[in-house]
Amino acid sequence: MHKTPKTIYLLLLVLICGASQVSAQQTGSAQEEAIRKLNARMDELKAQIAEIQAELDAIHPEKLAQPGSIVSTQPPSPEKLTPQQQEESIGEATQHRETFAHDEEDAPRLYNAPMDATYPGFFLLPGTHTLLRLDGSARADLIYDPRTPTMGDGFVPSSIPIPTVADFSNFNGSIRGSRFMADFRIPAGESGSARTFIQYDFFGPNGTTAPRLRHFYAQLNNILVGQTFTNFMDPDAFGDELDNQGVNGAVSVRLPQVRYSFGLGGGASASIALEDPDSSIDFAIAGASVTPTTSAPDLTLHWRNEWDLGHLQLASVFRDLGVQLPNGARRSTFGWGVNATGGIEVFGRDSIVLGLAYGEGIARYVGDTAGLALDAAPESQTDFSLRALPLTAAYGSYQHYWNSGMRSSLTLGHVSVDNTDFQSPDTYRKSTYSGINLIWNPIGSLDVGAEFVYGWVENKSGANADAPRFRITARYNFVKHRPAEEKAP
Repeated sequence: MHKTPKTIYLLLLVLICGASQVSAQQTGSAQEEAIRKLNARMDELKAQIAEIQAELDAIHPEKLAQPGSIVSTQPPSPEKLTPQQQEESIGEATQHRETFAHDEEDAPRLYNAPMDATYPGFFLLPGTHTLLRLDGSARADLIYDPRTPTMGDGFVPSSIPIPTVADFSNFNGSIRGSRFMADFRIPAGESGSARTFIQYDFFGPNGTTAPRLRHFYAQLNNILVGQTFTNFMDPDAFGDELDNQGVNGAVSVRLPQVRYSFGLGGGASASIALEDPDSSIDFAIAGASVTPTTSAPDLTLHWRNEWDLGHLQLASVFRDLGVQLPNGARRSTFGWGVNATGGIEVFGRDSIVLGLAYGEGIARYVGDTAGLALDAAPESQTDFSLRALPLTAAYGSYQHYWNSGMRSSLTLGHVSVDNTDFQSPDTYRKSTYSGINLIWNPIGSLDVGAEFVYGWVENKSGANADAPRFRITARYNFVKHRPAEEKAP
């Protein structure tokens, strides 16, 4: 029996549809398997990315902050200090003590340790690992001298004229104590951390308000180059004063230098520096002036110990002092000095700082004698051999907190120089300084204060003079360094 073509066509159509359905089912199963495999691979990649990100965050915690964002609660640290390094670099009392000058904020530290481990005010420069803080202050001083019109912005007893011009008062307003600065912090891997610090004020030459460079230094781990506080001084042992000059007996000068510091363990550290010598010598023979010479840099050393309640520092300086006489001959002498300073908390946040310096040929380092050409002088009018002048300088300051936003300080100081027979009768011999103030932080970054200081000076002949000064100061800091709750006594 033969099938008709119509029947055959119908059978072929059924076979074709069945084959297509089988093929579609097989294709769908293959796609589902491929998708499953891709999803599994994606999950593995996500896990690997999360693991890599965790490793990066552990190595570079600054990645947690968005580039350009302001660092707030827990900012990235260029280099974490070990407990021993922290103990050697800065103790709790040093870290918490506050002065109007903020010199402790500007000073270089062992291991580049910050005053505040949270780095307030720093932000991450976009595309880098560098932290930057732009800071400074706008300041106005109102100064009243009841009977000494010739003194400048800073109260320097050695500048009191002898004799004093009586009944001649003077009022002066100044913004020269205003400052601006930039502080860069950079991680340096196994080398530690690097810091570059630059700061200006407005004490330009000849009484102008032109910018004047105060600090410009770079420190990689514990190697420092640039201009900053001499290694012979202790910026953590200054009184809390409104006056830009400060107490007469403090060793206080900023110099170009190369310095190396190192930890000794147990809160102790040491440093050695070669500094710009710049002999402060000036006299004339038969009307012809001599020329100061410096054949070697000043060598300074200091040892320091930090503990929870305070610190102690012992420093020394060794100098070559020389002049070229008008006839071409050279005279030289050896200069040296020691400077013992320290501070301690006594009641609550109340603290005492003290300083005692003695040496021969160290006048350029002391506040009241810097610039007076008192490092050395000839012995007599007939003996032109050079003598390094002995100098003694001492001061003390007590700081008291009335409450978290108000404090006062009482500061006393004394300086004396042993003159030679060659020096004229009007040469500076000694001076004293006293000051008391009230400093108030009423709100935010605004500080206001009032201060009274009194100075007395005597020259070689025994003639003397004295002068009082009243000062009112207002200052606004660009960055508030320490929250009020951290300053409570």
